[in-house]
Amino acid sequence: MQLETYIGDLLYRYDCVIIPEFGAFLTNKVSAKIHGTTNAFYPPKKEISFNEQLQKNDGLLANYISEVEKIPFAVAVEKIGKKVKKIKAYLIQGETIAFHQIGELKLNFEGNIAFEPSENINYLTASFGLSQITSPHILRETHK
Repeated sequence: MQLETYIGDLLYRYDCVIIPEFGAFLTNKVSAKIHGTTNAFYPPKKEISFNEQLQKNDGLLANYISEVEKIPFAVAVEKIGKKVKKIKAYLIQGETIAFHQIGELKLNFEGNIAFEPSENINYLTASFGLSQITSPHILRETHK
């Protein structure tokens, strides 16, 4: 089961995707930006963060998996549980878990999960097709 594929699909539509007994991926909309010195334009996007305090199953992920794989809801919950156990075991061993197109998870010095988001995908559907562009500096002349 490719859990990150299902999470990625849901991040386009929802602001919070909870992985039961593990944590949640949250998105926050960020406005377009222009970098002052490089004249680079960055389109609006959804920034992804991770919160391991949100662990209660809201049914969103399991319901989506059950629909896509055409399996009962309970089986989807069980599959998620098995995947979470594997992920936790890898994290305890000190490994970094890469969620394709989402980011990387690893344990920090305090034993909490640290998340580094992927920068190569924009989950804001309103920005579909927009990418970073750089414009040459515009010199303005004042007429006297």
